[in-house]
Amino acid sequence: MSTDSASTVFIPETTTLLRELAALRSVPRAEAIAAFKTIRVREHEVIAKQQVDSLGETTGIDTALALAGLSDAIIRELADRAFTRAGAPAGWHEQVGIFATGGYGRGELNPCSDIDLLVLAKDSKPVPWLTAGNAELQASMWDVKFTVGASMRSVSELTRIIDEDFVTATAVMEHRPMLAGVALCDGLREVMATFRKRRGVAFLKFKLDELAKRREQAGVSLFQMEPNLKSNPGCLRDVQLLRNMAFIVSGSRNLLNLADLDVITRKDLIDVAAANDHLLRLRSLLHFHHKRKQDVFQLPDQLRIAKQLGYEAVSQLRAVEHFMKSHYAQILQVHQTVELAVSRLKATGHLGRWTLLIKTRKTIDKDFSAIQGQVYVANPEFWTLPDVPDRLLRMFRIAQQKGLRLSLELQRVIRTHLTLFNDAVRGDKAIARVFLEIIGDLGRTRAILEDMHNCGLLGAYLPEFGNLTCHMQFDSYHQFTVDQHTLFAMGNLDAVVNGQVPGLPGMPTILAAVRRKDLLGLGLLLHDMGKYMGRGHVARGALMVAQVAARMGLDPAEEELVYWLVEKHVSLSDASRMRDFHEASFLTSFSEKMGNREQLDMLYCLTYADARAVGEGVLTGWQEAILKDLYQTISERLQKSGGTASISRYDRLVRELMQAGVSEAKAQDFVQDLPHSYLHQVPPGDVQRHHAVLLRARTDGVGIDHELKEKHLHLAAALPDRHALFADVTATLTGHGFDIIAARTWVTGSGMVVYSFRLSTIFPGRLEDPVAWDRLRKDLLAVSQEKLSADSLLERRRNARVGPKPADSVFDDPAIKVEQRTSETHTIVDVHVKDDVGLLSRVCRAISDFRCEIGFASINTMGDVAVDVFYVQRDVRKLTDQDAEALRSHLIQALNLAPAGAK
Repeated sequence: MSTDSASTVFIPETTTLLRELAALRSVPRAEAIAAFKTIRVREHEVIAKQQVDSLGETTGIDTALALAGLSDAIIRELADRAFTRAGAPAGWHEQVGIFATGGYGRGELNPCSDIDLLVLAKDSKPVPWLTAGNAELQASMWDVKFTVGASMRSVSELTRIIDEDFVTATAVMEHRPMLAGVALCDGLREVMATFRKRRGVAFLKFKLDELAKRREQAGVSLFQMEPNLKSNPGCLRDVQLLRNMAFIVSGSRNLLNLADLDVITRKDLIDVAAANDHLLRLRSLLHFHHKRKQDVFQLPDQLRIAKQLGYEAVSQLRAVEHFMKSHYAQILQVHQTVELAVSRLKATGHLGRWTLLIKTRKTIDKDFSAIQGQVYVANPEFWTLPDVPDRLLRMFRIAQQKGLRLSLELQRVIRTHLTLFNDAVRGDKAIARVFLEIIGDLGRTRAILEDMHNCGLLGAYLPEFGNLTCHMQFDSYHQFTVDQHTLFAMGNLDAVVNGQVPGLPGMPTILAAVRRKDLLGLGLLLHDMGKYMGRGHVARGALMVAQVAARMGLDPAEEELVYWLVEKHVSLSDASRMRDFHEASFLTSFSEKMGNREQLDMLYCLTYADARAVGEGVLTGWQEAILKDLYQTISERLQKSGGTASISRYDRLVRELMQAGVSEAKAQDFVQDLPHSYLHQVPPGDVQRHHAVLLRARTDGVGIDHELKEKHLHLAAALPDRHALFADVTATLTGHGFDIIAARTWVTGSGMVVYSFRLSTIFPGRLEDPVAWDRLRKDLLAVSQEKLSADSLLERRRNARVGPKPADSVFDDPAIKVEQRTSETHTIVDVHVKDDVGLLSRVCRAISDFRCEIGFASINTMGDVAVDVFYVQRDVRKLTDQDAEALRSHLIQALNLAPAGAK
């Protein structure tokens, strides 16, 4: 065990295990190594079982210390064996010491963590047995299957190295003696004490620069749906940083010593220690389960561990959602403590000479001042004043206008006074006007709203938003918690106003013309507020608007507009993905729902902000183009400008083909041969590709063209049409290792079909292989001519599945719907089910087996959920109501869905 007074941990040892290991000292090397390996595997299994069987009693630290104790016992035996056989004298560890460093030195060892060791020589003079003993030690550890990171240094050499190499200094700072004499232990402590005094400031600056780089690599949000437990903000690296700060500030790694910085309380630091324990427990569970180093907390793991920890579904929220809400709250505490500690280090001079605060102080008003761009309370009597909430909101507004941020110290104090925001304050119309000014000042809303949210004021003033704090929506589509998603959405509008991003086509001009930007901001802030109670959030959220509007004093027209924005916030996205929006009857009904041009403009802007905030790559160029066309179509309809849209789009496509060398007559023939909906659905630039593949299909029987963009493969294909062709084409693509993310189909008047697919692949190495593409072309031709069974290709894919399974959102609400009102010529089938290999082919096959033809299809994959729409006919006619219901039942049976689940 460790007797080092500087060590912050006590590593337990098991007498029985020590006796078993000692009995191997005289055993030959090969036999001993095999025995050590067996013992390590056995004891790991015992510790893993202990953790799972006693999760209620076993802490993360318990498991980590048990693993460290096991490793200590084995490594000590290996070290003694290695150096003794190399000729080291008795008591050799008085001359050469073995120290654990880094996470191992802290005693925070997870099952598959690296073992970091320092072999430290007392003198720089060469010792004959040292090199051979060290080589044998490392070889033995690798043979026992430790992952080793070890260095051998003399005390003087180490002193020189850590002065410049702060990565090494970080590891050595957390040293723990394993086999080392008193003189070596004292010597190493003195080395670190000298380092602290001489290089402490430079070291802290290095660590803060490292923190900034880590944020850049891992992402700045704490609330990612699948966080990295080691490197994400608020996770283990941040706790380790706090320990490094504690050492430089106080000479001890004890977290509680950071309370010497003031403002940071012992409770803050105790909460950080609790979060560290939580993170260590999760990381051990992941390592044990996956049997390898696994630090990304994926959705299936979240679901499994929530169940292991005993969380249960409550109030329509799943157990995993309750669990992750607790998780995010704990890492938020770590993150806020890190940020506060950094601020206090600056303020107390631990980062070197600090600019005199008086030189940067600027008065905001009689209550507040700004120092280096951050707001502090200037009036010592402020918190005793009768109108604190009003003054705070006005301060936030001034800070927004001046581009200031709230100091962490002020955020901390505000959090202790949130009870001042009572019902009377929330119903104060003057305060409401200031709040509406804040959210309506697009271009600079996100930063100030984040400060309001971080100190708890936003949720205290607007409890409907406060309910969303740290709330996750458990699926594989949304990448952030609901509150962060909403703040990101506000930031997306800011970015468009500031010219940082263009938004959707035409959006800068449209957004600039919106008269009530405050109501647009309020609608966006509230659009997901119904999610805190689980599914059905759109309707639930809309119903909650009335209470917010009443408190803020909105008039009936203002309330109705915000209600409409919340109620319709997914309408444009859904219509662009799931409907042929140029179909006459749908266009009429949807235009009526949009109401007027002003509402449509606001919804267009809200849709972009919402969709882009879901996560990176979710809103693709493909979808942006479709949203633009939908907006223009509805806008022109609302303006009653007649059929100009069709003519202009027709001319655009003809011109694109002529620019590629196609004659005007042939370009017109090509466009006229395609269905009218093609004019509105083809993405810009794709018409040339479609023309080329259609020409090849007419001569060769099949035409394909592919290009890689936006991290997905875009495939255009053309074939002669026949019954059930779509089912066979999708099965062929799946059989070749492609997953269909999105798809559109168009059947020409001359009996050909054009496909546009967005794909991912399980075989990325084949994308540049011409042989693979030629094989796909030949298989599509053979399948279309019914010379090859597409099902055989699909079966080959099932048998050859490679790579990890997609994250499982545990989607359990499948729906098959048929709809007869929207289209006058087709029955619309909506399929909303869990995605699987070959799903699209099975759906298409079932529709074909029901003797129906697919005239239009819109295929979308959202995470691990398929959201597909099919326009179907039988005998060139819309299905009867009875046949439509029979088709629905047929699909439910074909997909093996429980009748209760198909709504």
